[in-house]
Amino acid sequence: MAFQSYSSSDQLLHRQRERIFGGGGGGGLNTTRKLSLFFATLCVVDLFGVFPIVALPKSIISCGLYGAPLVLFVITLQIYTAVVLGRCWTIAEKLDPSIVAKNRYPYAAIAEFTYGRRMSVFVTVLLDLTVFGGGIPNLLVAAQNLQLLGSRVSGGSFEISFCYWLLIIGLFLCPIMWLGSPKNMRTLASISVVVCSSVAILTWISIGEDRSGSFTPFKDITLGLPPFVQLLKAYGIIAFQFDIHPMLLTIQVDMQHKRQIGKAVLFGILTTCTLSMITTFMTAYRYGMDATNNVLQILPRSWSLYLTILLVTLQLCLSSAVGNSALFQHIEDLLGASRDFTIKRCIIRSTLVWLGVLIAEILPRFDLVMGIIGGTLTGPLIFILPPLFYQRMLELEKIYSQELKRSYSTESSQMSDDHLEDSDIETIGDSRRSWYGSIGSQGSTLSMAKIRDNCNKWIELVAIRCKQICHFMYSDCILAGSVIVFGIAATLASTYYNMFDIRETQLWFSCLSAWRR
Repeated sequence: MAFQSYSSSDQLLHRQRERIFGGGGGGGLNTTRKLSLFFATLCVVDLFGVFPIVALPKSIISCGLYGAPLVLFVITLQIYTAVVLGRCWTIAEKLDPSIVAKNRYPYAAIAEFTYGRRMSVFVTVLLDLTVFGGGIPNLLVAAQNLQLLGSRVSGGSFEISFCYWLLIIGLFLCPIMWLGSPKNMRTLASISVVVCSSVAILTWISIGEDRSGSFTPFKDITLGLPPFVQLLKAYGIIAFQFDIHPMLLTIQVDMQHKRQIGKAVLFGILTTCTLSMITTFMTAYRYGMDATNNVLQILPRSWSLYLTILLVTLQLCLSSAVGNSALFQHIEDLLGASRDFTIKRCIIRSTLVWLGVLIAEILPRFDLVMGIIGGTLTGPLIFILPPLFYQRMLELEKIYSQELKRSYSTESSQMSDDHLEDSDIETIGDSRRSWYGSIGSQGSTLSMAKIRDNCNKWIELVAIRCKQICHFMYSDCILAGSVIVFGIAATLASTYYNMFDIRETQLWFSCLSAWRR
């Protein structure tokens, strides 16, 4: 187990000195290439991308009055688990500085550090599936947007199926995917954030300029509780669109100040939620329940719509480059590829891109893919594993502190024993006898004032202990346990729903069938 490596006091002192004075040369030379809080926030916003702006409003509107509370609830839990996951890495670096060498796959490194190799393998497989599957909706929405653009510009006379646009996008994505980790993508992240902001503003303009007939504000939106299945579907889409946990630690290990990852997550979520909520309100007011899964599909023809479609497609491509970095790095390590730019890296990443294109051709429903990934795969990564790892990390940190104190106290006691005189021993014996009393009259020397003082001290001590227990139960046990229970229940329920949703869909192999005809 992980805690066994901290049982030696010599190792503890050595690691403590490494943490304070540095464990190797040249570490400070790379700080100029690290991410600042500002660029880390840009990376977080880039990971969210444009989906919360163009694909989330329909899910919120379908839930009626309960849509906004559902979003706030899920996002609040995600902020909590993102913060505790970042703390896990900070504690792990404190306990074992050598874990920095595993910075290409930090989530799996934390899993191995806390629960061993088997947990690491499970997390790795789950991460790879989630990151890989998360790129498929990017491809689908980008391809469908290009098909929509051709149809709207030409008035329906020029319309290339999104099945063919998927192939073109795959060719365009390959060179972008050859880039390295997020610290090598400052320019991409910056451009992506500007694009997201522009998409939101242009979408608002397009909605405001829609003069196609009369409309009823908030049409058909009810205030009652929506069907449970609709809540599950919305939960899966929200979890998918606001899930940054697979990439969060990759951003953190590239930051100058790793403890600021919580601020980066908070600022990024606030930025994205502001854009998304404004778009959702305007869409609900103008279109009501007639809103489509992709907001752009219901907007009227205009130059602002055409520009929005192009920007959305561009942002999805840039977001894929950053979001798939963790998967690419892990596969490259498994296949022994160099961390530098090589032909082998290009081949590996291009192969993964085309595999995603193939799956998109087989199942061209981005809302269904979002629900499967968000409800089934990201549940453990978001709500179950982070608090579970955090509780274990706190236990390991406690063991570490106890061993460190024991090593110092052992040295101090040896110094004290050498200078202990016989007179001191007699003094200690006299004090003990005066405290416990004797058969004679010494036991009656305790006054009522001393008894009252001792009682007050015990009461104060008990009160302090009770406060500590309450704080522990509130901040660690109950909160983490509640999040874990919610994650398990939501994952099981969403998986059950997704199984029936997949069974009922009639879109399997639609693109491949069209090609055969």
